[in-house]
Amino acid sequence: RTLSILAQLLVKVQWWVGLPGKWLSQFTRLLAFAIILTPMFLPRMWAYIRSGDILKNVVYGPSIRHQLDIYRPLGLQDGQKAPVVIFFCGGAWIIGYKAWAFIMGQLFQKQGVLFVAPDYRNFPQVTVGGMVSDAATA
Repeated sequence: RTLSILAQLLVKVQWWVGLPGKWLSQFTRLLAFAIILTPMFLPRMWAYIRSGDILKNVVYGPSIRHQLDIYRPLGLQDGQKAPVVIFFCGGAWIIGYKAWAFIMGQLFQKQGVLFVAPDYRNFPQVTVGGMVSDAATA
């Protein structure tokens, strides 16, 4: 009964408050989403940080964003060849970071694939031509 009254009150308050109430509602949903997903990401993130089979921040150019991560296949013998996947993490040309691919990199790594995740400059640092140049350089 109490929860029902509180829920009805919350709906009325949000209606009266308007936009700030909607913003608060969206923020609460985002926070709940992050709290629910955090336990799933923590073990993978810890493995990314601690792994000796991931070469992090390998420099390939003059910009601070010209770095890449290389996920070496697990169990690969010296001289043995492996398929290679190069993955550019996208974000509408304005966001994107190589570490966002860490779960994908670890999954490919376990399958015997050499996975490369380059970082590149985004807008407004450069235009699309600069991004393409960064990709070619990587």
